[in-house]
Amino acid sequence: MYRNMFSVFIGVIIGIIEIFFTIIFLTKKWFFPINRFPIWNKNLFIKAPNKFFLILIILYAISPLLGGIITGFFAKNAKKAYAILTGFILFFIVLFHIFFYQSPVWFKIIVFPISFYFSYLGGNFIEFLQKKKWIN
Repeated sequence: MYRNMFSVFIGVIIGIIEIFFTIIFLTKKWFFPINRFPIWNKNLFIKAPNKFFLILIILYAISPLLGGIITGFFAKNAKKAYAILTGFILFFIVLFHIFFYQSPVWFKIIVFPISFYFSYLGGNFIEFLQKKKWIN
């Protein structure tokens, strides 16, 4: 039981680290010449180009995938279920970011289901590797 809780905790921590550091890196890289403190400006994403949001969607997809893989690797049983739990927790973190920063509506609609699907794919990937006996 503790191993499964530990696996979800580690998966969520890895997902959070990936989300926040890439968002901070991207906003500093794209918006630092415009604004001295881009992280604290809530209206900054209104002027962002569409390429920025597409890269952000890809990063929002990689984060639960990585969290699901880590969770599935450390969980003892029910790897997909714990990976989906990791995606559910990461969903609330993304939800927090979406509602407190203004962004386009198409971005909000696309981002919501991403965490569930990609965390499930991460758990499914680890289960596939274990069935093929590539990892123990």
